[in-house]
Amino acid sequence: MFRYFCLDENIKNNNVVITGSDARHLKTILRAHVGDVISIVTTSNEFTAEIKQMCSDDIICELKNEVMRNNETNINITLCQGIPKQTKMETIIQQNVEIGVKTFIPLVTERTVVKLNEKDRELKKLERWQKIAKESAKQSKRNIVPYVDKVTTIKELINRLKLEDAEVIVPYELEDVKLLKDVLIEPKKNYYIVIGPEGGFDNKEIKMFQEIGAHIVTLGKRILRTETAGLVTSSVILYACDEMI
Repeated sequence: MFRYFCLDENIKNNNVVITGSDARHLKTILRAHVGDVISIVTTSNEFTAEIKQMCSDDIICELKNEVMRNNETNINITLCQGIPKQTKMETIIQQNVEIGVKTFIPLVTERTVVKLNEKDRELKKLERWQKIAKESAKQSKRNIVPYVDKVTTIKELINRLKLEDAEVIVPYELEDVKLLKDVLIEPKKNYYIVIGPEGGFDNKEIKMFQEIGAHIVTLGKRILRTETAGLVTSSVILYACDEMI
């Protein structure tokens, strides 16, 4: 069933108006008609709604029933991902949205190959990544659209983490003692996962994370790709917190 995300204040007189790309998708791709039923997801509720009118630029729907269902986890995972080459970031966002990650921070590290020097290029990338997060949230029946934050440097992230009440987990290929499962003996509410780009983290960066009390962990004997490491770490955290059965 098609899912439309909107703000609570967009619902007026028990009706909601679907506009923009969502309306075009319903019309041209899904071939929706008057009488079809869709899901409307607001910041606080989910409803079934019936299409009442197909206009040239938008679609008017009437709310029918409130859906008593919450597909979100009780923990918050933020994935800080060293920006990889090509379109790997898109896959990373898509798959991690599916399993329950709530926030993404695109990370520029010492060994990041992709450089978003121009502001316009950076904004286009962020728009693209946010769109992918939204589409994946629809597909996986999330109650929220996970947020893709601004592109951040290691120093900026370190300063942010100093103010957060969260477990910071940094998988590192050269760590061979501290296991991820040892960090998860006592589940917490907030987790930051920090993943390096294809070339991994520089030693100086690892020391910066150690200085703020981050957990530098191994994910096992095998080396994981950057697009795999975050997904594995998120999955293990969700399992340890009884959020993945």
